[in-house]
Amino acid sequence: MNCWKTINISKDYGFYRLSFLSILSMIIAFIIIYLPINFIFPTTHFKEWPFLLFIFLLIGLVPFHKFLHIVPLLLSGNRMAYQWKVYLFIPTIRVKPCYSTKKLYMLLSLMTPFITVTTLFTILGFHFPSYVHYFCIATAFHIGICISDFIFIKQILKAPRKCYIEEFEDSFEVLINK
Repeated sequence: MNCWKTINISKDYGFYRLSFLSILSMIIAFIIIYLPINFIFPTTHFKEWPFLLFIFLLIGLVPFHKFLHIVPLLLSGNRMAYQWKVYLFIPTIRVKPCYSTKKLYMLLSLMTPFITVTTLFTILGFHFPSYVHYFCIATAFHIGICISDFIFIKQILKAPRKCYIEEFEDSFEVLINK
């Protein structure tokens, strides 16, 4: 196998640019999501959760997002190595497939958290309209988390059809058969 391309988002975009894109996407996503919801439920009286519970929801969203990356790869039969880590009071999971992954499975793995969490919070928002503002904030936060996934998806879509993706410490390599 030959390396077709190495994708290193932190090197290509940089930490500050990724953070800016993430925060900007959070703000834009909240505006785009909250305004139509406000028109759908104009007479709903919003209730308040305990703020600490909402913070735990946002913190728990990070490992749940990472877990949802794992599910399609496990269902496809890939073996993986796991490593738990706590970073700034946020539990994180470091997952590395033991061998190369097909392009389709990697794309599914990258899209699964966005589709699942957005659908889940949308359904919860319609079932509990009094708390829809919290679900809008959580959805916008999750979209901000997904920015690096969207960048990877964009890069992988440009790769050849029959390629494999291999994850390294800080990058992905697109491998092709020659």
